[in-house]
Amino acid sequence: MNGVPARPAVKLDELPWWRPLVVQLAGRAHPDDRALGVFVRQLMAAFEEQGHDVVESSHGDVDLLLIVTHIPAGPEPLRERVPEEIPPLSARTRAELGLRVGSRRTVVLAQVPERLTGLRHTDAVEIGRTVMGRTAAPRVVLLGDDGREAALFTLEGGHPTETGEMADRIRDRLVTAACARDVGDRYDVVPGALSATAWAGSPAPGQLAAAGRRMGDLGLLPEPVRIDRYVSAGLAALYREYLGWKRLSEGMLFLYDPGLDAVVVTASGTWDVDKRTLREDEVTILQPRPHDGRLRVLAPEGVDPKGPSVEAWEVCALLSAAPTVRLGRTADGHWVPDPRGERVAPLVRGGVHAHVGVDRADAAVIESVPPNRDVYPYGFGCGTDLMADVAADTVARSRALNDPEDPRRYVRWPMLYHGEMAVELWKPGLPQEPLQGLLDTYARSVGYTPEHVDQPL
Repeated sequence: MNGVPARPAVKLDELPWWRPLVVQLAGRAHPDDRALGVFVRQLMAAFEEQGHDVVESSHGDVDLLLIVTHIPAGPEPLRERVPEEIPPLSARTRAELGLRVGSRRTVVLAQVPERLTGLRHTDAVEIGRTVMGRTAAPRVVLLGDDGREAALFTLEGGHPTETGEMADRIRDRLVTAACARDVGDRYDVVPGALSATAWAGSPAPGQLAAAGRRMGDLGLLPEPVRIDRYVSAGLAALYREYLGWKRLSEGMLFLYDPGLDAVVVTASGTWDVDKRTLREDEVTILQPRPHDGRLRVLAPEGVDPKGPSVEAWEVCALLSAAPTVRLGRTADGHWVPDPRGERVAPLVRGGVHAHVGVDRADAAVIESVPPNRDVYPYGFGCGTDLMADVAADTVARSRALNDPEDPRRYVRWPMLYHGEMAVELWKPGLPQEPLQGLLDTYARSVGYTPEHVDQPL
């Protein structure tokens, strides 16, 4: 959808979340990769110019590890030429250097003869994930062999391609990602927090399952992708054994359950969850607001819950930032807005995350909130503190959420480079079944496709 603001002129190091990083380079450009050698030197100089500490060695901790590698040229498609090692390049390099840096801070750089500008979105996602899978790096920078274009590939499916001031622009994108701290595993399980009776009486698992099936039918949730699509059977087995990775399962759904006063969210895709066919044990209950900087997973009696979706922090951030509404029960037990109601709840009833691009949305039905590129000019990875901040910032800028006179019940916003978040609000006229109205709106009033997601510069 052509509603994403242009990249602002603001300097990255003037933004409130920016911080100086420790950056280490490993490896050298292959003799055939002369453009890459020049680009790497320019990139490291750009890091130093912005105030980062570029080191040749460290005592084990760095914020960003850049690994230079070689992808052989040849007549085969790029995906078939990407070399694979066991252990993979990133893990081996970190071990050789004695680094404790987490894998999410690792970036692989390589040169390729293929044109990067104009790649079909689906082809770019496949190329990026193949290089990531075979090198165990969640971000990859590919440089064209003419030295005139550089693309940053992310696990979420992003692939913005720079053609001017490439060293500075790629630096800014990598610094942005590194400044975002991982929070996906910051949660504590509270055993027995819900009685078995209360959990058995919650309609939320069935409602999420129904919405997941509908999203699958609408093309908003794809089939999970097996890891061995990108790597050999041997490396896939290694990932399964040591990291628990089996399939990539995109998307997320959540509901606020007034009866539990809790948010119910799909479990993490690392549990091999197919959101189109959810089971009761594939959802996780969370306290809506973080406690002492950590999420609280509310385990029903006798249940060992799965970890929440990586987007759980974003969900709790937007629920915490949203205005509140009073809810009451109807005679048949359904929750509806009621100024004298017994429950004070977030105005957001539920929502979805989908890896699709949008080219139109009926503004009379659903509000579209553009990204705040003055403060967050580039995208962040899911499961990070800054992505949660983006969610809260979006809520603060939404008219439908903050203006009681705005009748719209649905709000959507693009997540830069990889998809959409959309929510429905406790407002008069909302269908009884959660997420039904939101998904009806996507079916009738939003033009979307998984085949193309905008990659704004």
